Amino acid sequence: MEISDDELEALMERKPTVREAKVDDHALMIKAIEHPIRRKVIKIIGVFGKNKTELKNEVGLDSTSFNFQIDFLIMGNYLKIEGETIRLNDRGLVLLSNI
Repeated sequence: MEISDDELEALMERKPTVREAKVDDHALMIKAIEHPIRRKVIKIIGVFGKNKTELKNEVGLDSTSFNFQIDFLIMGNYLKIEGETIRLNDRGLVLLSNI
């Protein structure tokens, strides 16, 4: 069976269902806490937050790797940056409680 261009466009524009979005969210959360470096970052930030430079030094990564991990957690909506301080938001605190 062949899909028409209109049907293909409709499929591509379709937003995920609530169930699909929930499954994707859980998969992202698992991906975030399965990675040992991200777990370490989350633990070090803790409930009080951490200065970005201090965090980088404690984690022990080069700038590129550190920024990649921080960007992953920001894109997943787990971290927020306030000036030079990195903090866990509500979703990040959920991750912390599951480590």
